[in-house]
Amino acid sequence: MAQVSVDVLEPRKSLIDLDSYSKGNFGLDDYVLSFIFDDILLVEYVDEVNDGQGDAVMRDGVFVPTNALIKAWRKAKVILTGPSVKYVKKGDIVLFPHDKGVTVANVNIEGHGKLKKGVFLNEQRLFGICKLNTDNESNVTSSGSNTKRKRL
Repeated sequence: MAQVSVDVLEPRKSLIDLDSYSKGNFGLDDYVLSFIFDDILLVEYVDEVNDGQGDAVMRDGVFVPTNALIKAWRKAKVILTGPSVKYVKKGDIVLFPHDKGVTVANVNIEGHGKLKKGVFLNEQRLFGICKLNTDNESNVTSSGSNTKRKRL
């Protein structure tokens, strides 16, 4: 049996470059997305801010750049759900791993408007549903003053 060195193999290029879709709008400039299939969710990030130095996520008063969140969790609001979704509904805030799903930006969504930045993912990828903590004491430091925010 003939053997081939890995070093001489050339990577095959796919007919469809999915990497280009993860940074754009899927070519839907002239369309409005109105329905998604199966157990797919379309969610819009709610934990991301642009602090003037790029996109970041606030964690315990510290700005963490999104490119440093490869194995972290994210929070997002559910915008659309497929017909096989069982546990979440439009408007829920969900928790999921940052490295799952296909990112999408600048897509017009029926009944929502333009989605700034979000992700398509399967319901099975979710960790859970979040609710806003209404306990004000957990949001105040022991001295009663706001903590200074730092960027990593």
